Amino acid sequence: MHVEKFASPKQNAVGSLHARSRPSFMAHRQGTSSMRLPTCLLSALLLGAAPPPPLATEAMGVFQTWGIHPKTSLSLVAGGLKVEVAATPCQLPAQNEGCSFESASNQAIVTVTQPGLPPFQMTSDRQASFVRIAVIDLAPGKGRSAVVVDNQWGGSAGITAVTVIEPVVGGYHAVPLEHDGSSELTGEVSMLPRNLMKDGRPGFVLEARGFNYSGECNACVPRPPLVLTVRNGRSVDISSDPAVRPLFAHDLPARRRVCVSADQERNGNCAAFVADAARLGQAASAWRVMLAHYRHKPAGYPAALRSFLVAEGYLTRAAASALPLA
Repeated sequence: MHVEKFASPKQNAVGSLHARSRPSFMAHRQGTSSMRLPTCLLSALLLGAAPPPPLATEAMGVFQTWGIHPKTSLSLVAGGLKVEVAATPCQLPAQNEGCSFESASNQAIVTVTQPGLPPFQMTSDRQASFVRIAVIDLAPGKGRSAVVVDNQWGGSAGITAVTVIEPVVGGYHAVPLEHDGSSELTGEVSMLPRNLMKDGRPGFVLEARGFNYSGECNACVPRPPLVLTVRNGRSVDISSDPAVRPLFAHDLPARRRVCVSADQERNGNCAAFVADAARLGQAASAWRVMLAHYRHKPAGYPAALRSFLVAEGYLTRAAASALPLA
């Protein structure tokens, strides 16, 4: 699918609270006996009890996929929320590639409903090949649920836009996850293990930029983890937080294994290996391994990698300048 510039998801709240009618009651007498309702129950019924939350159909944090150009909608319930995903109607002129070539829109309308709140809707990016949806706990034990919407497109480039629909007073609002000011991300979002976050907030794991100085294939260039969260209604990059170091420690051995091999397209792995090591405070030792094993064509790889590590925030300029080029 052709990739165009990402357009931020549109969102709006729709609908309104439905007025509730007050039930009426009758006392029935038989002889000298009467049936009486407990005072607390009578008061609750007169005021109008809130509707019960819908019964869950999915586990929290489990992603469901609305497939490529689907004909049917997706519906799931979790965490007291109901989420429905349906294709946007095709228009003239066609607003996306699905409508242009298959007469079925690949663009989704995501609707979130919860008893007592207005429904909330957002529209996925028009380039999305498919959409992944999950309901998550924002704060375990506090009854605050949010919806994660993962818009996927871009083929082997693995481009995505991730939106977190979180509760606010009186409804919901959408927070796009961003890295360096861009909501166009890479990878397939997954949830950070909750035990790694001290404040209990959810973390979202994607892929940082890879280093493809040697012109290798997209699939040959691994990308180190990128970890984002939402604080005060804004996306925050927490990849440098020591709490998430286990992710980089887990990623590092596979990158090192390819870097020290004879694989013709190993330089992308060498870059990811050094980046992972930098997150763990081991950049200098990993750099020495890279110098001993990287492929020397094209020339200038170490200098370019050093600049990349500074630009992407893995190393300070002073720390990078201490790394030798040969």
